[in-house]
Amino acid sequence: MTQSCTRPLSFDSGVAYLAGDLAPEVETDLEEHLLGCGGCTEALARISAITESFRSMHPPVINASRLASIRSRGARIKDNPLQPGERKPVTFPRDVDILLHRLGGLDLRAADRVDIDVCVEETGDVLYTEQNFAFDRDSGEVLIACQQHFSVLPPNIVIEVRVTDHGVERSSKYAIPHRFEGAGAQ
Repeated sequence: MTQSCTRPLSFDSGVAYLAGDLAPEVETDLEEHLLGCGGCTEALARISAITESFRSMHPPVINASRLASIRSRGARIKDNPLQPGERKPVTFPRDVDILLHRLGGLDLRAADRVDIDVCVEETGDVLYTEQNFAFDRDSGEVLIACQQHFSVLPPNIVIEVRVTDHGVERSSKYAIPHRFEGAGAQ
């Protein structure tokens, strides 16, 4: 990466190295190069930061099995239970990885599909839609994994859950004004 580097580290090679996907001889050769090349070492650090950021992200809509997996990896999770029609302001604490919105009061036992829209409360603009996602039929709730990087979204959101049961759609809304304690907070 520096002027004197004859073998600049590519993004793909850095990712392959971090993932452990390189052949042993290629890995050894790259490690020897990194020992003598500050520019490539810096590039690898940037690639590592990017890949770690992606590893820490989770899909917004999760099920109980995904939640158990996230908990088993030590994620700091704060539960935020809500009922249909409720408007519940919430602060996302700085020391929490996931603010788990438990959208309850739903009868999912005979549901054919469940869809959600995340909307801006003031305008109704749809920010995110998830259609026909995996849900836990017996739980009576939909789990939304709110994460710190969501702080860039408008603070006042409404989540509409649409449950389709034998062709009949029922809708429930949950208003969740957010405030984030972390950097870039609103």
